[in-house]
Amino acid sequence: MDEVIKRFREGNQRAFEELFWSFFSAGRQFVKSFQVDDSCADDILQEVFIHIWNKRQSIESENHFKAYFYKALRNNTIKYITRNKHVLNLECAENKESEDVLLKITEIEFNREILRAVSLLPEKRREIILLSMSGMSEQMIADTLNISINTVKNQKTKAYASLRQELKDIGSFILLLGL
Repeated sequence: MDEVIKRFREGNQRAFEELFWSFFSAGRQFVKSFQVDDSCADDILQEVFIHIWNKRQSIESENHFKAYFYKALRNNTIKYITRNKHVLNLECAENKESEDVLLKITEIEFNREILRAVSLLPEKRREIILLSMSGMSEQMIADTLNISINTVKNQKTKAYASLRQELKDIGSFILLLGL
């Protein structure tokens, strides 16, 4: 992703599109958590992405992009609510505890990163992990996939090792949000 950020900083439109589509869904979910409707959420997102494009040379890394993105979304959402006296109780939106906002951002990003990391696993391993995440026991997975329970255990162990490695840097993003 840092290669995409580098190209984005250089003004590469394709890199911008890649970032846009990578963060659009999570950003929309975040804005909607303020009780803003879909159409308004999309407007806010577009405004933030235009702003980020104009400030692209100050973006140093993926973590910096994420922190900047969510802070801009929060600020623009509150500005939008203030300007439009939206149906949402304004006092509630303005007085939201920053810890609540950080928790929402962290949850959205963490889930996005987990799904991204799971998608990188080999097909069979990914299938086993997804079944496990859906609540199936090792025996149920073995029966469903017609493999031995030991194979399920071994593949889960390897998958978790890969996921730990892939997700090791997520802590630095969480720390950036707290700054």
